[in-house]
Amino acid sequence: MELVPRRTGHLKLLGFAGIAGILLIVLAIVFLKEPAPNATDQAPEIKNPSPTDRPAGAISVQVLKPLRRDIAQTLTLPANVSPWYQATLYAKTPGYLKWIGFDKGDTVKKGQLLAEIDSPEVEQQFRQAEADYMIKQITHQRLMNVWKENPDVIAKQDVDVAEAAAKGAKHVMENRRTLLAYTKVYAPFSGVITARFADPGALIQSAAASSVQAVPLFTLMDVDTLRVYVSVPQEAALQAKQGIPAIITCRELPGREFRAAITRTTNALDSATRTLLVEIDLPNRDHQLQPGMFVTTTLILKEHPQVLALPPAALVTGANSKSVFIAEGGRAKRVPIKTGLDDGVWIEITEGLQEGMDVVVVGKSGLTDGQAIQASPSTLPAGKPASQKL
Repeated sequence: MELVPRRTGHLKLLGFAGIAGILLIVLAIVFLKEPAPNATDQAPEIKNPSPTDRPAGAISVQVLKPLRRDIAQTLTLPANVSPWYQATLYAKTPGYLKWIGFDKGDTVKKGQLLAEIDSPEVEQQFRQAEADYMIKQITHQRLMNVWKENPDVIAKQDVDVAEAAAKGAKHVMENRRTLLAYTKVYAPFSGVITARFADPGALIQSAAASSVQAVPLFTLMDVDTLRVYVSVPQEAALQAKQGIPAIITCRELPGREFRAAITRTTNALDSATRTLLVEIDLPNRDHQLQPGMFVTTTLILKEHPQVLALPPAALVTGANSKSVFIAEGGRAKRVPIKTGLDDGVWIEITEGLQEGMDVVVVGKSGLTDGQAIQASPSTLPAGKPASQKL
């Protein structure tokens, strides 16, 4: 009977010991999770080890070394495309259109027959002039023979009059022959028919006196070579000279560039627009461009290859000078410079800098000569060349 109380007391002791052990484990876990004293105060020292600590009062800047690159001064302008040759063909002889052999879009060769006009009146006039010339020529020959055999029978003056009449008749006959030839219309040059205005059977009026009332037959264009017309503003007119390179692009042909050069200019500005008309001859054998198109032309007015260059953000501009800050021995040093061409992304440096120098491009605002700086490589995104909005 004494065993029961002893076992109960023993179990109670074991229960207390287990609870105490659990409390100790919980306290240990909580203690391990708590941050070390002054952890926040020590964080900057962990991130920035003492060898690279920023000096007292130093300003953080970003630097970039000058680069060698090609810089060009360009001018982008809208332009119009025109054919090399263009002619609207009229009939010089009146009549009815007997035959027309081509339509819009057809390609023809120089001297090829395009249309025929039926003009009986012109043909009759030619036959009559031909007969008149024959009789007058025969009359002259007869009088000449009589005068040679017996000069007393006929006067020399009569022979000369007959000779002149024969020559006049000959000229009339040749004139009628030319008019008869005009009943056939030939292509004056090789090209493409871009318009057709008449059909067989139509009455065609002569355009010899006036082309206002006459109906044209065709419009013919030579598109193997094109003329690109650009109006250059007065500010760049003196630089837009013959031989200046040009790049022609078209919105409908993305990624395609047509390279050419200025062929000729008017050498005079339009008094109304103050612009110089510039013409560019452009080969067009594959007929990618068409007359009447609106294109964009970039004129390369000046080009300097492999010059020392910096982005515009690096420059410090004064009233009459330009300068940059360079990083030297942990301090900023102001260096005066001279610049050249500017393409909107890079500026040519002609004097003041050398390759390998660290030029401040970010953080130069408020920077003074000799001030302590903390330099790091520049992270500026690459820019795009400047262009006008059309």
